[in-house]
Amino acid sequence: MVTRILHIWIWCGISPSATNDINPTRISNILSLMIIFVLLLQVPTAIYYWNFGGLAKISLLLSHCVLLIFVPLLNWAQYQQLAKFTLIFIFISYIFWSSFIWQANLNVHYYLLLGIFVCPFIFGSQGVTMWVCLNCHVGAFLGIDGYYIFIINPQNLSEYHQIASLSSAVFLTLSCALTSFHVGRNVNRTQSKLALAQQRSERLLLNILPAAIAHRLKQHQGKIADHYEQASICFLDLENFTQLAKSLSPEALVDMLDDIFSQFDKLTKIHGLEKIKTIGDGYMAAAGIPTESRCHAVQCCEFALAAREVFDSLRAKYQLNTGLRIGIGSGEVIAGVIGRTKFCYDLWGEAVTLAARMESHSISKHIQVSQFTYEMAKNKFHFSPRGEIPVKGLGQTRTYWLIGQKL
Repeated sequence: MVTRILHIWIWCGISPSATNDINPTRISNILSLMIIFVLLLQVPTAIYYWNFGGLAKISLLLSHCVLLIFVPLLNWAQYQQLAKFTLIFIFISYIFWSSFIWQANLNVHYYLLLGIFVCPFIFGSQGVTMWVCLNCHVGAFLGIDGYYIFIINPQNLSEYHQIASLSSAVFLTLSCALTSFHVGRNVNRTQSKLALAQQRSERLLLNILPAAIAHRLKQHQGKIADHYEQASICFLDLENFTQLAKSLSPEALVDMLDDIFSQFDKLTKIHGLEKIKTIGDGYMAAAGIPTESRCHAVQCCEFALAAREVFDSLRAKYQLNTGLRIGIGSGEVIAGVIGRTKFCYDLWGEAVTLAARMESHSISKHIQVSQFTYEMAKNKFHFSPRGEIPVKGLGQTRTYWLIGQKL
């Protein structure tokens, strides 16, 4: 129970997806908790020495403990900047009042030097707010130290020792402030580099997995396996690719495939499909996965027509004597992430098999679709029946040619 409360306190106001432990909001929550812990440790001492102003000391300790509860509450309400200012104000307030209540040089104000080092971590090394809070710590420290030197203990120090003590305090705070700024700036630089590295990793992950699947994989380390009652799969394949590969240099071949598949990638985004993978000269995309869609067959048909049109223009650009076979199948699909190294997001099931057969049994410059795809998209597109054809593994199967979109 206690561990649960501490976890809620520390992560209050922070997104569950946050991975940065050096988070200003998290640091402010931790500091508020640490200060409360330190203050409560002083309660037994104040009670034991009750005759030495115990009531005032207990009131000071408990009141500031209560005030520190507002820090995570303000962070939870998304007032992070106000929470940081509240933390600084309460911290300086406690040091200030305790120095005067104790009326003795107990070096309590040296805790303000710790506050100087903390400022860059909760406000960042840049900005006016950090310098304002840092100077508040410096001013409070020098003020309290001067109070002890010139007011509380003047009879014990000569004028020379008073000036020397104050000078030492000034140099000490200046050194702490400069060191704090330098450390904070280096931490911020490191955080920026880590953020850039994380963004690059995110982009690489999104190039391998769909965004929704990547998010689930980061949140949960278990297996990802989903069942879709209805989805549509589209396969595209270059004809006579083996002969084409022999006639081109490796660089020219890779450049051409990259251009063709990049154009297909753009079309998947336009028509709401998810690119699954490329296999040699083959391209596989799906509609209704991982985000379910009622018009998945229509999306695949729109994509196929657009891909055929784009490929015609690329054929002229590269002077290709080859065509493009396209097949679409609809039905049940199982999707999941497989592998431990070089893992991939893949699909299995009726729709995948149908789409693969529709492509392999198609002919150049044609788009062949299954019966189910036809039934779902016939109101928006023109089709021509091909009739029943023998399909490997499926027997006699009724198929259709996708002609174009209805006006």
